[in-house]
Amino acid sequence: MPELSGKGPKARSVGGESLPPMILPQHGLTRFLRVRLEVQDGALRWMRPRTLLGIVPLGTLRWAMPLGEVDLLRLRRATPRPVRLASGLLLLAVPLFVLPWWVAVPVMLFGAWVLLVSLGPALEVKTTSGKRHRVAVCFGHQIDADLFIEAVSDFTATRRQGRGSSGA
Repeated sequence: MPELSGKGPKARSVGGESLPPMILPQHGLTRFLRVRLEVQDGALRWMRPRTLLGIVPLGTLRWAMPLGEVDLLRLRRATPRPVRLASGLLLLAVPLFVLPWWVAVPVMLFGAWVLLVSLGPALEVKTTSGKRHRVAVCFGHQIDADLFIEAVSDFTATRRQGRGSSGA
């Protein structure tokens, strides 16, 4: 009988090709936006929301890559997002001069929210071909992201050792 860990019944597959999924919020101010990270059938998968300025959800982006193609998996502590940063600054400054005060205040609050969400850590995957994929992670869940990175690293090392010893 396979060992089950995590909450779901399919947390670990019989062949040992999976790790339990981890679901993390993307930012403390947008707890409704979550990213799902997992290793399933020998592939690293994540599902994250597509957003407008990091706040308004517009759908879901699914991504998968065989573990053999993962060159680097790391957590970048400070990841500025330039488009969101510039948009937040514009939403803070422009309404003062263009809009009436009763419209400018909510727009400026939205701009402050966008500005705060534009900064923060990100989980980054670099492929063997050099492509990079990033997903935002909440400041308060950096330890969880580090644990996921460590689990994936241990998982891939175990798979490589298993393949190396079976070929001898």
